Amino acid sequence: MEKLLVLCVAFLVFIPALAEDVGQPIGVTITGTNVGLIETLAKGENVSTNTAIAQLNGLKVKEAKDVDGKVLEDLKDKIIYYLPTKSADNLISGDKTRGKEITIIGKLYKSANAILVEEVQGHDGGAEEDMWDVLPTGKKSQIQEL
Repeated sequence: MEKLLVLCVAFLVFIPALAEDVGQPIGVTITGTNVGLIETLAKGENVSTNTAIAQLNGLKVKEAKDVDGKVLEDLKDKIIYYLPTKSADNLISGDKTRGKEITIIGKLYKSANAILVEEVQGHDGGAEEDMWDVLPTGKKSQIQEL
């Protein structure tokens, strides 16, 4: 439920920005650190928000290149916001990838500082995450718990 709330809020925040003329997205590969937005942008402030929204993350850019390999110097040290998509699900909120260096391949809406994530590399919580901890056990599943 919290993830749904976070995604709805994030979606509502970004739709007005994208509705304006933000131009065509550009294909990029961005390397940076996944950071908590509240911790990074409003550290020490008396921020009153619900816990789901307080868990929102962004990408602090270390290096960015377009599809031609041209370095985008103007993005260095900026915070890029994730558009709420299935590909960004593990990045958008929570502590799972916070503080980790990741590389994202996607489409950047440069004037909105928002990225449509297509692929994520270099983190432990990807789509290939093992599911051993959530396997059902017992008589009906016929999987024996050791």
